[in-house]
Amino acid sequence: MRILSPVLYTFLVALLLCSHMAYAEQLVPEDKNAAVILAYHRVGEDAYPETNIRVEQFRSHITELTEGAYNILPLPRILAAQKNDEPLPHHSVAITFDGGHKSVIENAVPLLIEAGIPFTIFVAADQISSETNRHIDWSSLRKLAKNELVTIGLHPAGYTRLYNEPEEEIRRQINNALVISRKELGQAPKLFAYPFGETSAAYINIVKELGFNAAFGQHSGVSAGTTNPYNIPRFSMTESFGDMERFRMIVNALPIHARDIEPADPLLSSPRPDIGFTLSESLQNQADRLSCFISDSEKPTIEHIGSRRVELRLQEKMQAERIRVNCTMSVPKEEKFEETRWRWLGMLLVHPKIGQQVTNINYVDTGAE
Repeated sequence: MRILSPVLYTFLVALLLCSHMAYAEQLVPEDKNAAVILAYHRVGEDAYPETNIRVEQFRSHITELTEGAYNILPLPRILAAQKNDEPLPHHSVAITFDGGHKSVIENAVPLLIEAGIPFTIFVAADQISSETNRHIDWSSLRKLAKNELVTIGLHPAGYTRLYNEPEEEIRRQINNALVISRKELGQAPKLFAYPFGETSAAYINIVKELGFNAAFGQHSGVSAGTTNPYNIPRFSMTESFGDMERFRMIVNALPIHARDIEPADPLLSSPRPDIGFTLSESLQNQADRLSCFISDSEKPTIEHIGSRRVELRLQEKMQAERIRVNCTMSVPKEEKFEETRWRWLGMLLVHPKIGQQVTNINYVDTGAE
């Protein structure tokens, strides 16, 4: 075995320390409990490409996560760390599934359980109770609920759009889901996911009142302790947006830490809303790296007010019932050959009075520009 000289040893140690510092300089204090949450829907149902991920794509995602420098964690652990302002391992990732589709049980769950990977399934009670044979059944769900790798979460009883429904109907749907889950599972899940990612201030308040610990949308972004726990972002994974290049970009993303986010209510009263947010102090010197996009619209004008406030000026009124706002910010890097990492902040806004309403029940937010 070759013995390193003291001079060479000192040089290598210094080089490693510099490399570590270069990585550390990418991070800000609020990143200590950042986590990327992935949202899958169908797996291997090629007839539904807008919500499906092909089996080979899903396998490649799991291979990347297990062989790369990632930490796949149970969703409750991530939420607890963020609530208590505790650190998480770098590159923390959680896997979730919406809709309780049977294809997930057939094509994804065996792979995850065999690999010892934790995951969360959100289910709509009425779909499970139906006889269409397209969703997981209660017997299978009870078996899954006993596995320590699995967390069960809820949608409303029906996987339906509720953001603009009367509060009584929202409560009825969620209470029905709770009653049925208590009967079938012996417990009331504490995590909630909004169908299609659509919500409103009233909807969020009802979810809080009914005792859920957290709720999830389908707008792109990275979760952290600075995130609203009742509208947590997730990256939706589909056939068209599940290629490995995009997947690696997503699972290496960091949050854009912001407060005073407008509009405060995702349910809009105007087709030309005021959109803005205030960057954390730790990011104020990186504001010039910010770029924002709005779906089905021209690129907005970004107005910087002071060193931290950012406001987006729409060039025209909304033309669709729902719009996605995605803001990204490249992370400063020191190492010459290091791949660029991106910070991300997304919103999903809805305006029911716009004529071009979304009627496709398979629609999900991919976060694509």
